Amino acid sequence: MGTELNRRSFLKGTMAFGAVAATGALAACSSNSAGSASAAAASSAAASAAASAGSASAAAPEVGAKYAQGPQMADVLKCPVAADAQWELVAHVENTGILEGMNWHDGTLWFIDVASSRIFKLDDNGEVVEVYNDPEKKAMPNGAKFIDDDTILLCDRAQGLCTYTISTGEYKVIQDSFEGKKFLGLNDLVLDGAGGAYFTDPGQSDYFNNEGAVYYVNYGDGSYSIEKIVSTAAYPNGITISPDGLFLYIAEFNTNSIICVPSKNYTDAKDTPYVFARLTGGHGPDGVLTDAVGNVYAAHLNAKEVAMVDNAGWPMPSIRLPEAASPLVSNLLIAEGYLYACDFGGKNIWKIPISAEPNPLA
Repeated sequence: MGTELNRRSFLKGTMAFGAVAATGALAACSSNSAGSASAAAASSAAASAAASAGSASAAAPEVGAKYAQGPQMADVLKCPVAADAQWELVAHVENTGILEGMNWHDGTLWFIDVASSRIFKLDDNGEVVEVYNDPEKKAMPNGAKFIDDDTILLCDRAQGLCTYTISTGEYKVIQDSFEGKKFLGLNDLVLDGAGGAYFTDPGQSDYFNNEGAVYYVNYGDGSYSIEKIVSTAAYPNGITISPDGLFLYIAEFNTNSIICVPSKNYTDAKDTPYVFARLTGGHGPDGVLTDAVGNVYAAHLNAKEVAMVDNAGWPMPSIRLPEAASPLVSNLLIAEGYLYACDFGGKNIWKIPISAEPNPLA
């Protein structure tokens, strides 16, 4: 069913690695990186895989025969950011609060400031241009995705699910509630490539008050009908999707975890929601994304890093932001050979060269 299912090795029987190899992977990518996804969690996953994985080879092994070791984790996990790669400052935006919602559209970087109700883009000269500014300051746009060349679908913390039409400048509230109950406060969204989007509603949920939710909206047919996907999450923050569209990755901010949830397109019934990765240090994952082969990247807030987990759930060394950045990393984007990161504490957007290709769905 594609590369993404390899990570469920304890069900599919395709991979089994030891704890020593998983720990050794933490030094595999670059000398300036520190692994943020817990090696202990990876070791536990490896133990489960070893206990239940079936044979991946065509011929059954023979008793007494000798076989070469499987590949070491350092050989398997190839970091898409070179050890000598350098960060470059793309934009510094004064008088902003929380930089979020990056998109690459028509060769242009678009982004949002949640706190000041504004949408921006960079012009051809790399200068910051204000595209929208709510004069009444009612809007709090956060996560954003282009659903066509003229329309941005937005998660608005204050107003609900909204759209912004570029040609007319109209900012419109589409849905502010589900089954008669107001949203808690929307945060982020990801498209599914089939006319729908998954979006998170954390509100003020936390570790003990896990009332956060995840929803699905059908925008493709114009109905904007909504259904609930997850009901009990401890601040579901960022959200992304696997390249085959079968799995969601939800940044559960207040447990410092990334949760994997089967999407609406998954029909196998073997997989259920589970903890895909636990991060170490910082507060929790904010924005998350996947690349074209299913590796998961997380903007690790208060940790000054982009945490990485490969598509089989193994921790990879994190990508550390430069000394000039703040620890408040909020949003990520892969475009045109670069990984972009919002550092809202410094009011900056950075980029670093990356060999990974973007997920075509998200």
